[in-house]
Amino acid sequence: MKEYIEQIEQNGYCTIAAAYRAEETGRALSLVTDWYERTRLSQAETVPYLNRNQPMVYNLQNKEHYFLELLFSSELVEKLLIHFLNDKWYKQIPTGQPNYIMRSYLARSSQDALPLHIDSFVPYVGAHVISMQAAILLEDSTISNGCTLFVPGSHQAGEYVEQSALEDAVAVEGRRGDVIVWDSRLWHGANPSTDGRTRWALIATFSRWWLKQAFDIPNNLPESILHKLSPKQKAIMGFSSIPYNDETEGIDMKRGYESGQNG
Repeated sequence: MKEYIEQIEQNGYCTIAAAYRAEETGRALSLVTDWYERTRLSQAETVPYLNRNQPMVYNLQNKEHYFLELLFSSELVEKLLIHFLNDKWYKQIPTGQPNYIMRSYLARSSQDALPLHIDSFVPYVGAHVISMQAAILLEDSTISNGCTLFVPGSHQAGEYVEQSALEDAVAVEGRRGDVIVWDSRLWHGANPSTDGRTRWALIATFSRWWLKQAFDIPNNLPESILHKLSPKQKAIMGFSSIPYNDETEGIDMKRGYESGQNG
């Protein structure tokens, strides 16, 4: 745990080797490729330019409960996220439990090169992290099939990305079952796929509880999936952070597990 924290603080990322078994990633890969064929023609035209011409499956939390089951099963990833993203002043959720939320959950492979970018939306310098990504590799990720590129230490640059930094980028290869976790301020992108092979990964973005989610997750989670989630998992999905309609319903933005029980 300590070594991963130090790597993220210093370089902006870490790799957790063999976090998932082959049968787990194999099942997830089968589901992802099925959902890609079912949804690839129905995505809205307003796709961010970074995701254009890339194989993507959005909103995995709505597709299969297994995607959430797999994501939540890593205690090490949860501990890392608690360390970096928990609000220590959030008293309505038990101490030591996650009070961060999931901003988005998608699957991605590679096709074209992905330009360097940040996912924190604004660059800043400091120890307080506001969002992080965790990527579960479902297939081996190599330079030739479009692996992720990181510019080590750039999470503390305090500046927006310069594409000239590609010369300082490191190609982060990995094996299926590995998990890569990074600070969303980190300058990162991806190689183009040159060998025709896919390199599917599940990518979850987590943030401080007060940041806006990419989609309205609480109000669109299927009932069949919702009822399988624990109070802790519902809180991570944003159910303890839903704004009240007005002051007659409530005022405190920090809410506990009870707010998600009927959601």
